[in-house]
Formats: sequence, C-alpha cells, structure tokens
Amino acid sequence: MSQANVTQTPEQMYAATLLSYKLYMAIGGTAIFTNIIIVIIFSSSSLLRVKYQLLIALATGDLINGVAFVVAGVTKQRLILTMTYGTVTMWPVWSCATEWYPGLLLLGAQWPACVTLLLGIERFAAVHFPIWYKVNMNGKARFKMVVFSVVFSLVSLGVAFAQTYIFFGKNLTLFLCTISGAYQKYYTTWNYIVTVFGHFFAFVLNASAFLTAKSKSRLIKSGLRAEIGKEITLVRLMLSISLVSALLISIPNIILWGQSWVWKIGINVSGYLYVSFCASSVINIFIYIFFNKDFRAQLFRFIHYDKWSKPGVTTVDAIIVQNMAMSTKSQAIIVR
Repeated sequence: MSQANVTQTPEQMYAATLLSYKLYMAIGGTAIFTNIIIVIIFSSSSLLRVKYQLLIALATGDLINGVAFVVAGVTKQRLILTMTYGTVTMWPVWSCATEWYPGLLLLGAQWPACVTLLLGIERFAAVHFPIWYKVNMNGKARFKMVVFSVVFSLVSLGVAFAQTYIFFGKNLTLFLCTISGAYQKYYTTWNYIVTVFGHFFAFVLNASAFLTAKSKSRLIKSGLRAEIGKEITLVRLMLSISLVSALLISIPNIILWGQSWVWKIGINVSGYLYVSFCASSVINIFIYIFFNKDFRAQLFRFIHYDKWSKPGVTTVDAIIVQNMAMSTKSQAIIVR
C-alpha cells in the first residue's frame, strides 16, 4: 500500500459515499417539506379529506421515507467522519436492525408501495366495474383500504425484526447498517418484491384503466362524456404517480435486489440508486399541481394567489359540492 493511501483521512477515502449521504439529507429534507404541504392541503377541506384519503396516506408514507433518508444520511455521515484506524467496522446484526433508519426505510418503502397498488386497484375498478364501484366505493371503503395498508406494513416490519432477532441477531455486518445487513438476504428479497411489484402492478392497472376509459369516451353518447372525462382525469393523475414510481423505485430496486443474488455493484452506485428512490417522494406534489384541480385550487387559496383562486368561489368544498350537484342534474337529464 502506498504512503498516500495510508495517510488518507476517512473523508478522503469515502468522498463519493459521503456525497451520496449529503444527497440523502438534501432530498430527504425536500421530501419532508413537500409531503407536509400535501397532507395539509388535502386535510384542510372536509370533502378532500374523505375523497383523497389514500393520497394523504401516500404522502404520509413518503414523508416517513424522507425522514428515514435524512436520519440515514446524518447517522452514516457521522459514523464515517468519526472513524479512526481503530474503529470497529463490524456490528452485531441486531444492533443494526434496531437503529432508527433501517426500520424507517422499510416502512417508507413498503407502505407507499401498498398504497400506490390500492390506488391502482381503485381506478381499475372504477373504469372496468363502474356499477360495483359506485355502489361500494365510499369514504368508509377508502378508510378500510388505508387501515389495511398500515396493518400490512407494520406486520411486515414486525416480521423483519422478529426473524432478525431469532435467526441472525448475533451475526456480524458492516457498521453502516444497510437494509440487507440489518435484515439479511431473504427478508431483503421480500422487501424488494413488495416495493418493486407494488409500484409496477399499480402502473399496469392504471395504464389499463386509462386506455379503457379513453376507448369508452369515443364510443359512448356525448351526454355521458363529461363523466368519463372526469374519470380520465383521475386515471391520468394515478397513472402519472405510478409511472414515476415505476421509473424511480421499481427499476432501481430491481438492480439493488440483483446485487444480492446475481451481480455485484459498487457501494457508490447503490448509494445513488437509493437517492433515486428518495427522489420519488418529492415529485408527487408537482403531479398534483398539474393534474389535480382540487389540490391546485386549495393550494393557491392557501398562498392567496388570486389569479388561480378566483374560480374557487370560497373553498374547494364549495367547488366539489357544486360539481356534484351539476353532475347529478346532468344525469337526471340523461335519464329523462
């Protein structure tokens, strides 16, 4: 080993890794900020709070993901910068599993994936089974879906802790405590399955719903096109969310899963793949601004942007009630 390598500081040796951790903190902090805004906007109206329960749950999951990346970035950066040549770099697996950020990373990955899949199922049912959807889908049904997603994610997290404690607790792993190091190979594969396929199947369901809705809009009578148009708008919103998730979450996680079984990638590359994963938690607010009139009207009402808030009369609640009344009136005319 050359003298230059021997005298390098930990900051010099891990420069690329430290950069990825700085990105964790920056993008994670942005995710926290944007998703707090989303939760506030959707929760500020009683009708939006009921109508968009799943989107509030999705924003909460993305918020947890942002917190997880900030904590991971701060903790890992501190561990590297305080290293000396006598630092113990191997920890018991259970010690890693009980750190704050590995569990938060699991929850921030699996809960949004589950919610995104449920959103895809909802839109698929609305387009392909409209009568069943109108009869059965209401605020209570959406609340049950949110509860299911929470229970599923917490049970999965509990399984992660239990299997680590029982089977791997005394094994050693690298002190930086990756998910695969904290929860080992088989549970990590389960985490990738939930994360990858949750977002991927949601995209498939939303794509199917969107194409079917577009096809129906060309075939039905003009009097019902307004209703189909509303459905296309909702499906376009969910399709955009699931497409971004598939690109920024599913694909990077497939690569990360492969390093456990098939190929090897450098720690620096895996760090930037996680950055992509975190970035997905930031983008939804822009999708809502462009594709969701309810969110946009309520947001601009909050920031007193008169140019956009004028059509809103007073509140988004009033807008929705008015739209519902107009929709009911148009349906009555069609029936006659």
